[in-house]
Amino acid sequence: MNLNKIFNPKTIAVIGASSSPNKVGHDIFRNLLDSKKKVHPVNPKAKKILGMIVYKSVMDIKGKVDLAVIAVPAQTVPVVLEEVIRKKVPFTIIVSAGFSESGEIELEQKVIGLAKDKTTILGPNCLGIINPHKKLNVSFFNKMPKKGSIAFVSQSGALGVAMLDWAIKNNIGLSSFVSIGNAIDLEYSELLKHMDRDKNTKAICIYMESVRHGERFLETLKSVKKPIIVLKAGKTKTGEKAAFSHTAALATEDAIYEGIFRQGKAVRVNTLYQLFEIAQVHALDQQPKGKKALIITNAGGPGVIASDAFENAGLELVDLPKHIKKELNDILPKHWSNNNPIDIIGDALPIHYKKTLNKLKNATFFDFIMVLLTPQTMTNPTEVAKELVAFNKKTKYPVFACFMGGHQVSEARRLIKKGGILHFMEPEYAAQVISKMVIK
Repeated sequence: MNLNKIFNPKTIAVIGASSSPNKVGHDIFRNLLDSKKKVHPVNPKAKKILGMIVYKSVMDIKGKVDLAVIAVPAQTVPVVLEEVIRKKVPFTIIVSAGFSESGEIELEQKVIGLAKDKTTILGPNCLGIINPHKKLNVSFFNKMPKKGSIAFVSQSGALGVAMLDWAIKNNIGLSSFVSIGNAIDLEYSELLKHMDRDKNTKAICIYMESVRHGERFLETLKSVKKPIIVLKAGKTKTGEKAAFSHTAALATEDAIYEGIFRQGKAVRVNTLYQLFEIAQVHALDQQPKGKKALIITNAGGPGVIASDAFENAGLELVDLPKHIKKELNDILPKHWSNNNPIDIIGDALPIHYKKTLNKLKNATFFDFIMVLLTPQTMTNPTEVAKELVAFNKKTKYPVFACFMGGHQVSEARRLIKKGGILHFMEPEYAAQVISKMVIK
C-alpha cells in the first residue's frame, strides 16, 4: 500500500474544524495552516475559521482531496464518512473517540463496513500523524519535533504527546510520528513497510498494546530490514484490562508476543526511555557488533559498579592485551589499574583521556567503549567531553558515555549529546540498554 498521500498529502479537509481554541478541530486546523498544503476547513455551522472560508460539506470542496481528518462527535462520524467516500478521498484520519474503547462496538463496526475498500482509515481514537521532514502536523499536538531519522508509532495518543514533548526537550529528531488508536484499518504492518522504504528513517519505535493480525505482523517484522524497537504494554492481567478500556486492545498471552518479537528479530524493551535510546543508537549508526566492553574511568567506584552491571546484563569485560598495557604504562600515572576497567585515577587530566583513547583507536579486542567520569578536582569534564567527541569522529567503534554528577558535568553532557554520543546517567542503566542491542 502506498501511504504517500497520508504522510505527504497535497490537499487536506479538516471536518469539524472549529474557531474555538478549546476544540480538537481548532488545534488540528491551526497546526495545518503552518504547512504548505492546501487545507480546507469543513463545518456546517461556521463561515470563517482563522481567516479561511469554511465549507459546509467536504462535497463542496472543488478538486481532489487526498486526506480527510474527522474531528466530530463519534455518533456523527458515519454520516460524515459517507460524504468522504462519495468525494473519493483515499485516506481518512478519525481522531474522534467514543468507539469500541468505550463500549460502542456496533458504531465502530458500522464505520469499518462503510469504509471497506473505499477509504483507508487511521484511528479512530487517535492523535493523528506528524511528518517533520514535510513540516506537516496532522494532529492536535501543538509543536513540531525536529527532523530526524527515528519513526515512532504509538497506539496511545496521550503517551505519544508525552514522548513527543520529551523528544523535543532532548533534541531527538523524528522522521515521522503516527498514533494509530483503535487501528480498525491502517495498523502496524502497513506503517512498518512504509517506514522501511522511507529514506529518512533509520530506526522504528513502537508503543503497542495489541495487534489485530498477529501472523501478518510477524511476516512484516521478518521482511523489514530496518531495526524495530518495541515497548509492549499489558503484560499483566491488570495491564490487559487497562489496555482494553484504552484502545479496545484484545487480550493475548504475553508469551505469544514475546515469541513474535523474537522470531521477527524486533528488540523488546521495558521502558519508554529504552525505546528511544536504543533507536538513537541505530540512528547514530552506533550499534555494537558484539558484547565485548571496554571501560575507561577516572574513579574506581563507578568502574566497579559498571563491571557488575555489565556482567549481570550479559556483557563481557575483555582482558587488556599485553601490548596495550605496555603502551598505557608509557602514558598513564604509575597507579593506573592495569586492567579493564581502565582506571586512570582521580587526578586524571583531559590529556590522559585523550592519550588513552588514541592508543585504542585501531585496537581490535573490544566491540564498544564506555567512558565514565566523575567531576573530581583535576578533571575538567567539559574538556574531556570535547576530546571524546573528537575521538568518536575518527573511531570505528561505538562510544558511549556516563558523566556522573550534576551541575559540574551539565555542559559536558550537552556537548556529548550534540556530538552524536549516547549519554547515560548511570552505568546500570547503560548496561541494560546496550545489552538489549547485542544479546539475542
